[in-house]
Amino acid sequence: MTIAGQLLLGGIVTALAIIAQAGFIAFAFAIAHRIVPLRFRQTRTGGTAMLAAATLWMLGALTVAAWLWAGLFMYLGAFDALEPSLYFATVSLTTLGFGDVILSDDVRLLSAIVAANGLLMFGLSTAFMIEFVGGVRREEDEEQGPGSASSSSSPRSRPAPNSRNGITQ
Repeated sequence: MTIAGQLLLGGIVTALAIIAQAGFIAFAFAIAHRIVPLRFRQTRTGGTAMLAAATLWMLGALTVAAWLWAGLFMYLGAFDALEPSLYFATVSLTTLGFGDVILSDDVRLLSAIVAANGLLMFGLSTAFMIEFVGGVRREEDEEQGPGSASSSSSPRSRPAPNSRNGITQ
């Protein structure tokens, strides 16, 4: 396969994986705010349960990406069976790159594109988790109220001077 063909196919699968992950993120926020009761979200148990669910949900998004890449490798005939195709896609997507299973020379540029896709997806997952945890913590703080003992001793309830959202500027 030509370099241009690999870049085109890699770009298409990367775009599909990012779109799928964006859909997972949008769905997670919708579920958290529309279906899970505020009272439950504001408890420590609820916040912990939501964080665990969000983490597993994002793992699901990464799994979808691995399957997309494995499907492409199978379509191109890079592997004879699904297991090595999925294994290679997962190892490359997570940027581990063990090197025990490799692509043939005619499609090996795709392995670099898979790794770049993985970096983007882990970055998006990290950003999502930070925002999600921040939302859960804000809801816990709102439940405790401004005059409660735990909120007044919490460092996060007293932002630094000249700060916005707890980030010193």
